Amino acid sequence: MASSLGGWGPMVHSLTPMVAISTEKIVFWNVAIDRERHLVRIARTEAPLTQLADIPASFAQLDRALADVGRKHFCLLIDLREGPRRNDAEFEANVDRWRKALVISFRRTAVLVKTAAGLLQVKRHLQEDRASHGAAFTSEAEAMRYLERGNQTEPR
Repeated sequence: MASSLGGWGPMVHSLTPMVAISTEKIVFWNVAIDRERHLVRIARTEAPLTQLADIPASFAQLDRALADVGRKHFCLLIDLREGPRRNDAEFEANVDRWRKALVISFRRTAVLVKTAAGLLQVKRHLQEDRASHGAAFTSEAEAMRYLERGNQTEPR
C-alpha cells in the first residue's frame, strides 16, 4: 500500500512505521521532520491541555522544534487523532492565533482527525484561517496524497 503513496509511504504512520531524519517528543506533541521529503509530521499526544496557559507553551515548544525548518518549502501533517477532544469557546479562542500561525506558515497542510465532527471543526478552522493550502482528512493515505501533490514543483 505504501507504494501507492509515491515517495511518502515511509512517513504514513498507520501503514508503515514512521521514518524520519529527526524526531522530538515534547509534552503535547510528537514531531518528526523528514528533510529529504520536505515533510513535517506533528502528532498530538494524549496529554490534556488542562490550563489555558499550556496553549502558548505548547506552541512555543513546537516553534523551537521547527526553528530550523524552512516552512515555506515543507508540507505539514498535523495528526490530531490521539489528542483529547476539546472545543469549548474559551479553549478555541486561545488556540486560534497559534493554530493559524502554524498552519499558514507551511507550503501545504493536511490535518488528520478521527471523527466526522472533528472533520467539520477543522474544516471550519481552515476556512476561518484562510488556509487555502490546507485540508482536513479522516484517511491518512488521502492526507499524504494531498501533501505529496503540494510538494511537487509547480509550474511558473
